[in-house]
Amino acid sequence: MIPSAYAVVGLLSLIATAAALLLAAVYHPPVEVELRDSAWAQYRFGFPVYALIFLSFDMEMIFMYPWAVVFANLGLEAFLDMLVFIAILSAGITYAWKMGGLEWE
Repeated sequence: MIPSAYAVVGLLSLIATAAALLLAAVYHPPVEVELRDSAWAQYRFGFPVYALIFLSFDMEMIFMYPWAVVFANLGLEAFLDMLVFIAILSAGITYAWKMGGLEWE
């Protein structure tokens, strides 16, 4: 019985993967430790705050525009759902404001 071509390819892929994992587990390169100040120490990372502000405003506009277009057909339940959504986004904007994300430096 001759194995199909896909079985041979699968077997060779399995052997190659196993060999690579075995070599990665066995090989331990020497590690040199440098005791210098990090170059990143001089930077102030405010990216999470700016990302939070961007997502808050962006998500608000992405979901509010289609909602506003069909608001008359949706009723009170949709209004309350959007009110909860705006409250959650407002909490995120308030948190970013308290962290100083809206202050210009």
